[in-house]
Amino acid sequence: MSSDSNVQDDSLAEAIKSMEDLVNEAIQVYEIDKEKTNIIDDLYNSLKIITSFLGFSVDLHPGLLNLTPESRALLTPSLEILITKPNFKCEQKRFDQLTLEETTNILRFAVPTIISMAKSDRMFKNKKIAFLRTATKKLQRLPSSNIENVVNDTSIHIGGVER
Repeated sequence: MSSDSNVQDDSLAEAIKSMEDLVNEAIQVYEIDKEKTNIIDDLYNSLKIITSFLGFSVDLHPGLLNLTPESRALLTPSLEILITKPNFKCEQKRFDQLTLEETTNILRFAVPTIISMAKSDRMFKNKKIAFLRTATKKLQRLPSSNIENVVNDTSIHIGGVER
């Protein structure tokens, strides 16, 4: 009977070892989930500062959020996701409330799109600023004497203006 007792003790020891392994795995999963939450919060807060400043909204492909192709999704500058379902009902989700898969899908799609929009905006603003800078230089060519003298100078003839 001693060999039966040893076998039983061995299987009990294995069961206890398995439970310890289960507890260790559960603790590691918990720690990873906690870390994921902290990282997503940090990401959300940092990204929200940038997107709010830029002010762009991005149309998201419905597949990024496991939605039907007839659905529409829009990522707003405040990192809200507005979802319009095929029946025209709308729902709103915060970026930091998405699943890990949805978050990574959106980042892979939206960040390059936002970068492209920011580059276009920067180039547009640079052109307008260059125009204003040129206009300012042209206007600064006016004589530096008293501006009233220039305005009241009757010797300056402006063609095509009738009184």
